[in-house]
Amino acid sequence: KTLLKLAPSAMDAADSNNSHGWITAIDSDTRIQLRQGDIANTQLPSNSASVVNLVFVLHELPTSAAKQVILEAHRILQPGGQLWISEMDFESPAYKAQRENALLFSLLRATEPYLDEYADGMPELRNFIADMFDVVKITAATGRHYALVAEKGVAKDDGADKDSKGRTLLEDSRFREDGSYAIDDTHLKPWESKQDS
Repeated sequence: KTLLKLAPSAMDAADSNNSHGWITAIDSDTRIQLRQGDIANTQLPSNSASVVNLVFVLHELPTSAAKQVILEAHRILQPGGQLWISEMDFESPAYKAQRENALLFSLLRATEPYLDEYADGMPELRNFIADMFDVVKITAATGRHYALVAEKGVAKDDGADKDSKGRTLLEDSRFREDGSYAIDDTHLKPWESKQDS
């Protein structure tokens, strides 16, 4: 198993002394290798990974770079392997409202330079994934985030449901039948503090 981190700060966090006390014991495991590298060019062998997990990565990248990361994930996944993505969902009512608040969203943009491109490019990125993978499921993970699982099949003609252009159909359960988001937003509102809640 290889854990690949993009930033040196992430490596420091992985090697930290657990100053917050969240972890009570760390057992060394020689099967796990921690490396710093380029997630769009991992240098890992093709068809070698059973899972690629991208957690809050794609919104940090321009769409073209995010697509390169997805291509690399597909290359290194073995047939039957899964791509797991956890990310912000700008189609959720909570993030839509936040994006409409110019002052609040400008504060987010200050540390997230590709946030608008990511928000506008979500459908394009999902279609890109569906074109490449055989089974794609997306669901609400919180009131503002989604979880996506895409499985790399053995062959493209695997019986998966396809659209008229031959693309894999996404199984999207983020929204209820009435159009509301599947999970209520429990984040603090901009005017609330932890003491108020």
